[in-house]
Amino acid sequence: MNAERPDPVTPEAARAREALRSLAPPRADPAFRERLKRDFVTGRIGERRVLEMPATWHRRLAWRLALAPAALTLLAVAAWMVDRGPGWTVMSTQGEGAAIVDGAPVPLASRDELGRRLRPGATLAVPAGAEIELASTSGLVVQVTGGTEFRLPPTPGRWLRRRVTGAVRHGEIRVTTGRAFAGALLRLDTPEAVVEVTGTTLAVICEPAGTCVCVYDGLVRVGPRGEGMDGVPNGRRRFVFNDGRPPESAEIRPAENVELGMFRDSRRGWLEGAAP
Repeated sequence: MNAERPDPVTPEAARAREALRSLAPPRADPAFRERLKRDFVTGRIGERRVLEMPATWHRRLAWRLALAPAALTLLAVAAWMVDRGPGWTVMSTQGEGAAIVDGAPVPLASRDELGRRLRPGATLAVPAGAEIELASTSGLVVQVTGGTEFRLPPTPGRWLRRRVTGAVRHGEIRVTTGRAFAGALLRLDTPEAVVEVTGTTLAVICEPAGTCVCVYDGLVRVGPRGEGMDGVPNGRRRFVFNDGRPPESAEIRPAENVELGMFRDSRRGWLEGAAP
């Protein structure tokens, strides 16, 4: 400062300067002192060093946002894998010859091979005089009789995807459900009808004149394709014609009443033990 020239600092700035001068010197960070000591001993003082600065908050946020889609994708894949239905198991086969699975013959005696090929969406054709029984721990057992062509539905997921769809092209299947199926819905399409199963024992029979649905227990919704559906209670049947006539309701067919009762009783113990 020149005595002949007035101090350009304002009184407030001068007071702040004096306050700063009166402060004790800042103490070195212990980690810095230790690093300085180590560099002095090893002779590294004076070397060029890369200064590492912590990322700012907005850079950290941008990085996390960039990773979010990948994390969500991984989460969705994991959820899909965990929720996926348990698949189909071949419980039994009867008769001789070969079933046709997606156009390929598979001997009925080769249950392991049948099990590998019978995946959701596969088309199964059972030869005349034979029978294949499929089951899933999602609470479903399906009996596919001889002369039937059946497209397997997926099995219901554990929490999501609880609505599944299969199809009967011709022939007959019998279906029974257990406690693990509660809250799920199986839709079965035929050439002229739609059948919705929520918990029951029934037969779906595709004949030259149309589709007959016989209900042994529970309630099943049945209707012509593209039209309204009606509930069919236990002990009743509904026939959907393929010539445009109104559907017909009547008592369950006596033969089906016997067959469905035996089918249900034979699998009741297994269904009650099926995992939810």
